[in-house]
Amino acid sequence: MTALCTALPEQLCLLLVDDHRIFLDGLSLALGPLSPGLQIHTAQTAAEAETCLEQRDFDLILLDLRLPDLPGLELLQRWQQAGRMTPVAILSASDSAQDAEAALAAGALGFIRKSADGEDLRLAVTRVLLGETLPAPLQAPGSAPTPRQRDILLLLAEGLPNKAISRKIGLSEDTVKTHLRALFQELDVHTRTACVSAARQRGWL
Repeated sequence: MTALCTALPEQLCLLLVDDHRIFLDGLSLALGPLSPGLQIHTAQTAAEAETCLEQRDFDLILLDLRLPDLPGLELLQRWQQAGRMTPVAILSASDSAQDAEAALAAGALGFIRKSADGEDLRLAVTRVLLGETLPAPLQAPGSAPTPRQRDILLLLAEGLPNKAISRKIGLSEDTVKTHLRALFQELDVHTRTACVSAARQRGWL
C-alpha cells in the first residue's frame, strides 16, 4: 500500500454512508492506511448524510444502495440535480450488474462490492480519488442453486406459498423454508419477490 498512499494527499476526508454500524467500523479500519491524515465521517441514513454535507466538504463519499429512509441511488440523483460536485462511489452487497450500471448512469464514479478485500477496496477508492471512473464490475457468478432449490424457485416465481410448494415437490414445509433461507442469504434479499427478481438476474430462472 505504500505506492498508493504516496499518490494521495496526506489530508483526506471521507464520508461513509451505510446503515450497519459494524460495517462502518470495519470499513473505517480498512481505509485507515490510505493517508496519514485521513478523516472519516459516518452516516447511517440519508438524512444524516445530508447533515454532514451541510457541515463540511468531503473528498469522496462511499454510499450504500440500501438506506432506511431513502434509496442510495435516489440520494445520489438528488445530489447530482443539486449540482453537488463531491465524488461518489457506491459500496454495495449487490452482485447485480444492473445495479452497477444504474449507479454509474446516475453519476457514481465507481461501484465497489462489499465482498472486496481490504487491499482491493483501498485500490478502488484510491483510483476514484485520483479521478478515475471505475468500470462496472463483472457479474459475480455466485454458487448455482441445487436442483431442489431451482424447483423451489420456479414454484416461488409462480407465486405459490410454502405449503403449496412443499406439496408439489414432496418436501416438508420446514425443509422448504430451509432452502428459502439459503437462497435469500445467497442472493442477499429479504423478500420472496426480491428473491425471484435476483434469481432472474443471475439467469437461474
